Parts: sequence; structure tokens; C-alpha cells
Amino acid sequence: MSANNNKRPDLRINGSGSASGGAYDSVRINGSGRISGDVDCNEFVVHGSGEASGKVESKTFKINGSGHVVGELKTNELKVNGSATFHSAVKGGNVTVSGSADLRESLNASTVRVTGSIKVEGGCSAEEFEAQGIFEIGGLLTADTVDVRLYWHKSQAREIGGGKITVGVGKSGLGVLASIFSLGAHYPSLEAETIEGDEITLENTTAKVVRGNNVTIGNGCDIGLVEYTGAYRETGGAKVAEHRKI
Repeated sequence: MSANNNKRPDLRINGSGSASGGAYDSVRINGSGRISGDVDCNEFVVHGSGEASGKVESKTFKINGSGHVVGELKTNELKVNGSATFHSAVKGGNVTVSGSADLRESLNASTVRVTGSIKVEGGCSAEEFEAQGIFEIGGLLTADTVDVRLYWHKSQAREIGGGKITVGVGKSGLGVLASIFSLGAHYPSLEAETIEGDEITLENTTAKVVRGNNVTIGNGCDIGLVEYTGAYRETGGAKVAEHRKI
């Protein structure tokens, strides 16, 4: 990532304006701004509406309003508190989405935490993936640990793979989530074609195939086939067409 350099200038856009890309210490858009070209900086913050037409490499990248990044984004820390669209791949350390993020390609991060909503058209790879909000992954969601808490919403991923995968129904009454999902309540559920992991515990999950070592299928699940090598447990309310030890 970008190295500290005290000689780098700051870039400020206050109100409405545009600027060219380059190497900066801090980039801040307070209003409506557009940056043309690649940007290398230590800090990139948008308060209002901002667009970067090229690649962005930054230690921290924060969207508190509305943001668009056309080129690839590389950052140590990504925070989306408003609405953000990323048209190319995103590579980050810690990714936190409490607003809405739309990724047109892929996401590769150390940790991903979602309390708002995130859509990734490609795959999502992380060491830790934690979601209390909505997620939609068009490809493979893979992480060492996947921890999903479902409230009044539906999330989905084409495939889920990991070490420890836990999907459960969260407790209601979270004020932040209530405001995010104010358009109406939905049956809390997770949909995936296949789920593969070492330790798997599922609730309110619909999947064609679940494969793992130790597998627990709980209430609200609708699973076509479960294959396991260790222990298998099925609780009341679960629907499993077939399960077999391999």
C-alpha cells in the first residue's frame, strides 16, 4: 500500500469540482467531485458524492455519501457508510459495509463485516466473513470462518466454502437493521447451491448439496443432499431429502 510521504500534497474538493489523479497524502471530497486518472494516497474520504475514474490505492477508503470507483481499488481498510459502486475488483484488508455496496467484479479481503447490504457479482474471498445484513454473491463465497445471522431478509450465494460455517437466525430488535430494512419484513433465509466446510451448522437455509465433516441441519432448512465424514445431526423442523456418510 501507499507509503508515508510528508511531501505529498493534500487534495480537497469542496462544493463541486474535479481534479486529476496523482500521488496525494489525503484526498477528501466534501460535496460533489470527480477525479480523473489513477490515485495513490494514504486516505480517501467522500462526504457527499465522489467518483474516481481510474485505479485507487489507499491505506483507508471511506464513503460517507455516494461513491463510484471505476478502476481497481486496493486498500488496507474500506468502510462504506453510504452507497458505493465499484466497477472493478476490490482488494482490501478490513472491509466494513454498514450502508450499501455494489461490486461489479470480485472482493478479496482479510475480514468482511456486513450490517447493511453488499452485492458481489463475482466471488468473495476472505479469512473472516461476518454478516448481519443482506449479501448477494454471484460466485463463490469462501472464508476460513463464515458467520451469518439472519434477520428479516434473504441472502444468497451461488456456492459457500470454508472451515467453520454457521448460519443462524438472529434476535430481532436491532435499531440499525430496522432502519435499513424498513421497506418491509421478509422471511429470514439463506439460499445457496452448494455449501462445503469442515464444521457446518445451518438454520433457515436452502441448498441443493451440503458437504462437511460435522454437519448440523436445524430448523427452517430445506436441503437436497447432505454428505458428511464425521457426525451428522438433524433437529426438528429441518427438511433433508437424503443424507449419507462418506
